[in-house]
Amino acid sequence: MLAAKEARKAELTTRSNASTDVAEVRSIGLEMDTLNSEIAELRGLLDEIPDEPTPPAADPEFRGEPKPGTTGEQRSMPVGRFNVLATYGTEGGQPQEKRSVDQYDTHEYRSAFMDYVQRGIKSDVLEFRADATTGTGDIGTVIPTTILNNIIEKMKDYGTIWSKINKTSILGGVEQPTSALKPVATWTTAGTVSDKQKKTTGSISFSYHKLQCRVAVELVAGTVALPAFESAISDNIYEAMIVALEQAIISGPGIGQPLGIAKDPDIPAAQIVTVAAADLGEYNTWTTLLAKLPRSYRNGAVIIMNDADWNKYIVGMVDVNGQPVARTTYGLDGTQVERFLGKEVIPVEEYLPSIDDALMGDVIGIVCKLKSYMVNTNMQMTFKRYFNEDTDEWISKSTMIADGKLSDKNGALLIKKA
Repeated sequence: MLAAKEARKAELTTRSNASTDVAEVRSIGLEMDTLNSEIAELRGLLDEIPDEPTPPAADPEFRGEPKPGTTGEQRSMPVGRFNVLATYGTEGGQPQEKRSVDQYDTHEYRSAFMDYVQRGIKSDVLEFRADATTGTGDIGTVIPTTILNNIIEKMKDYGTIWSKINKTSILGGVEQPTSALKPVATWTTAGTVSDKQKKTTGSISFSYHKLQCRVAVELVAGTVALPAFESAISDNIYEAMIVALEQAIISGPGIGQPLGIAKDPDIPAAQIVTVAAADLGEYNTWTTLLAKLPRSYRNGAVIIMNDADWNKYIVGMVDVNGQPVARTTYGLDGTQVERFLGKEVIPVEEYLPSIDDALMGDVIGIVCKLKSYMVNTNMQMTFKRYFNEDTDEWISKSTMIADGKLSDKNGALLIKKA
């Protein structure tokens, strides 16, 4: 091993001297540092090996010859020899403790299991057990632990809205000034001045709302199925937190949680429009709706609607001949793109109702710049795990203090069911 590492070091030295690439030289230098430490460690191990004592020349057993009065079958180990493998890999002369390994989680076992499942090849590595139901003639094999640790769960689509909003961290209760009126410049004649104008301002402030998710696992259940559940609990909690935040961003009442876009009372009345289900799949309906959004806010705006409405009325939109309006819903390569009239579409399943299921006056669609929505939090999403002695349960808890609302009401368009 020492000779191989020294040969590698010599090779790297030659390459470094011939190279003109700075990145390559640095990479070689890092590998050289590792080799130097490994070479020093190997030499230290060699220095610790005791010298071999000179064996007695007259001892016939050392030469493998039988002692007088004995048969030639009796032999013993030579005196003064050492076991290189036993010496290397020990620390302080004491053998290292062997770690317990799950036999069903080894690479060899998983590979053999894959061969058994895919091609029916049985191996001595696999542990076969008799099936008590169908008889001893039908045998199955123990499933690898890594496969057992995967939990099949219902998937949810989340995080798209949360990733696009504006996240701030300002002190709660502090008012942030806003303004809806801009000054107007006027042409004047010589010797005259323009009229004075007042810059009116409003304000926006944030409160403190606590969002929390707790999951309890009984001590017995945690002991029996800990590897499978422990790896999934934290992911489930964060998913639940993000889903709750996105739900509040869309339709939160503003009491005890953020004020959702669909529930904001200060959106201009001209930007609250109604549409009937029969007209939702008409191209002209959407061009008329989007014209209600001020032009300065259209760039970067997204359309948020129920996934069922997106697939039924937009993806299923047809022309007068009954053919799909392909260029509005599909890319040139035939791949479905969730964009319509140049706007990104965010189809949701739970945050907004479908127009077929909604009541009259319910918000079934939102068009806005999500950057105009601010979520203010003074502490990041925390995660804590503790044991409840009274109930013998492990509690996994995540907490977040946050509030949110639209900072610019003029950039939102609400679509309601007529």
